[in-house]
Formats: sequence, C-alpha cells, structure tokens
Amino acid sequence: MFKRVSVLFLILFCTQSFANQCRNDQVKLQVLGSGGPELDDGRNSSGYLIWYKNKARVLIDAGAGSSVEYGRSGADFADLQGILLTHLHVDHSADLAAFIKGSYFTSRNTNLSLYGPAANDLMPATSDYLQRLMGDKGAFAYLNDYVNKRDEADYKIIATDVPLIKGQTFDYSLSKDITAKATFVHHGPVAAVAWRVELAGCSIVFSGDMNNQFDVLSAFANNADILVANNAVPDNATGAAVNLHMPPSAIALIAKNAQVKQLVLSHFMKRTLAIQNETLGIIRAKYRGPIHLARDGLVIDL
Repeated sequence: MFKRVSVLFLILFCTQSFANQCRNDQVKLQVLGSGGPELDDGRNSSGYLIWYKNKARVLIDAGAGSSVEYGRSGADFADLQGILLTHLHVDHSADLAAFIKGSYFTSRNTNLSLYGPAANDLMPATSDYLQRLMGDKGAFAYLNDYVNKRDEADYKIIATDVPLIKGQTFDYSLSKDITAKATFVHHGPVAAVAWRVELAGCSIVFSGDMNNQFDVLSAFANNADILVANNAVPDNATGAAVNLHMPPSAIALIAKNAQVKQLVLSHFMKRTLAIQNETLGIIRAKYRGPIHLARDGLVIDL
C-alpha cells in the first residue's frame, strides 16, 4: 500500500512539475518599439507582442510606430486576445486608435479586451481614455462603433481599469490558456502598472515606466522567464528623471532578487543609448543571466 501511494505521489509530482515548466517552443516575445518619446532616437515608442503557437496573442503597450512594426511582423489582428497598457503616456498608448482603425481591414469579429490603469489625480482611467479617444464625443468619434457597439457584425473593445492599490496583484483571464497579472507601480504622478503574462508554463514581466519606489517588482517578477525593464535614465540621474524611472543599478537588483531567467533592456532614450556598455557593466555586476538590448523587430526566444 505504501509503495502504491509513493508511486502515485511521484506521478502526480512529476505531472505537476511538467505542467509548471515553460514550453518555450510555443512562446516568443517580439519587440515592436524599443524607444521612448523622443523624435530623433530612430526608434518606435514602446510596444511588445507575445506570440503563442505561432499566433500573435497579447499586445503590451501601443506607442507611436508600434502599429507599423506590428504590420511588418505578419501578425493577424484577429488573433489578439488582449491589449495591456502599462500607462497612458503618449509613448505607450498613442497608436491605440491606429490599431483599431487598421482592424477594419482584418477579419476580426470577436470582442477585444483592453486593460490599463485606473484614474488618479492626473490621468484618466483607461476606460475613460478609450471613450475620450473613440467614444461618441471622442477625438476619433467616427470609430465609436468599436467602443459603443451598435452592429452585431462588429466587435467591441471592452476596457477594464486596474485598481491602483499598492502591494496588490490583480489577475485577468485573457483566454483559457493566458492569464495577465497587474500591480500598481510608482511612475511619479502618473497612474501606472506593471504586467506579468503567464501562458504555457512561461511568464513574461513588463516593468513599464517606474522608479521602484514601491519595491514591488522583485516579488512580482519572481522566477519570470523574461523581465522587460525600461532603461530610460542613467545611473547618475537625479531630480524628475529618477522620480519617474529606475536606474540600471535598481534594474540589476530587481533582476537578481527575482532570479529572472532573461533580462531585456528597452525603452531607451538618447541619454541611455549612448552608454549601453556602461549600463551593461553596472547590471552584470549584480545579475549574471542573459541580457538583451531591445531593438525594433527583435524576436526573443524563451
């Protein structure tokens, strides 16, 4: 009897362990935009695409130019199961209307979930942003059928606002295979969240813009297969810059403490593009895993 129980336990343990393993042959991360808000950095603004079983499934951020790179990628908009916004700064959300307008020329006919931060004193909630952008009285009111659907043949964007509660994580099911988790992060006065996408036993975390004042990202990114960290400021940054962004030494400590398997540096600005070797040196002093320097169009295997 004892032997049977032991064998059964071993089978269950092995089955569970296999289920928790990242099926890295099924998942890829593609960079759609690796730059910030500058006009002359030669890069698209923030945007990322998660591929699952060779289909584009999750779009993270929609900065200027990301929709163009999306088109180059060969992704089908009809396959998307969710759009996740880290915050509503222009360089993370400006192409949302471009994606939706472009979808008119695709075969999409199922509703699309949009997730982003709730409102604070400075920024509107994501649901309000959507209405201001494409609602009945929005800047692009001609797209209002996508927001306030009237024709059953069209799809509707369904917006969900992530609560801004320090230290809490909120889970959202994008499909039976994909879960997105969000947590409130500090980006100065701007409402912002970090995202963790889990699928096929794999996890990819996106810091978004943040300065880690809340000290939540290490736990949130624990054992992630990839951490995408924004490298917008150098290590000697001061003033407003460090109230908005984390320096390389903070990124290094987060990656080390979280034991992430790969680190992707992105959201470069000219002040960090010019010193990438110095930045790598600072991070490698603490974090010994693989580090990728993002560029538009880069595809990263898990």
